[in-house]
Amino acid sequence: MHIAVCDDNIADRKQTERLLGRQSDRFFKDLGERIYIDSYGNIDAFMQHPQMYHGLFVDMVNSDVDGCQVAKMLLADGVTNPIVLCSSTIDYRKRIADEGINEPNIFFLDKPIKVADLTATMDEIRRWMGDPIQTLELRGQHGTIYAKGDDIICVIKKGAELCVHLADGRIQVIMDDIYNFYDQCAIFPQICPVADTTLININHIAKTAFMRVTMDNQSTYPVTLTYRNSIKQAREICDRIAKEK
Repeated sequence: MHIAVCDDNIADRKQTERLLGRQSDRFFKDLGERIYIDSYGNIDAFMQHPQMYHGLFVDMVNSDVDGCQVAKMLLADGVTNPIVLCSSTIDYRKRIADEGINEPNIFFLDKPIKVADLTATMDEIRRWMGDPIQTLELRGQHGTIYAKGDDIICVIKKGAELCVHLADGRIQVIMDDIYNFYDQCAIFPQICPVADTTLININHIAKTAFMRVTMDNQSTYPVTLTYRNSIKQAREICDRIAKEK
């Protein structure tokens, strides 16, 4: 397991490292696993490769960007593993609530960190490793987005490019074949084709009409005869998966 600590208070950062070191000893004794810890005192270094970590412990209070803003940056970069906000002088629970952030991978600890609380958090991170949130890598000319299933509204083929319309209003343009892209979307049963040039997310449908579908971003697309049953079939698959959980 790989853990990152980003804390601009040196004493707190060292204490978190020591506590995580004890957790590593516990993991090795009980499970035969080790915890590898990378420690950062500045945001730029921390944000280089955040997706590689199974858990990220954050408390930034002395810079222009605080821990809540770091969490937002991590989410925007597609981090789906647990982000643990460690409250010292900032009440992160309130800050996150005020920001309207409601992501399942945001966790909280209070400083000074108690061993029992950290143990429960580390056990949750380990469980999370066995049931990660699926993401799809969208590598475009100006950067990479890691999209969860319902981040995607629709995908439109334009020439040799695909325009991926996202729920936050962004459009990520990628070089890919639409059939290959649809194969990658097998992890997202809510994505289905409605034409040879169009994929949609049934969870973002605003309304349907005869051979047409309107999405919740107000875009309307034709449904070709070949794919007239795709929306119904996708809904049936999603319903079956939901019942099996």
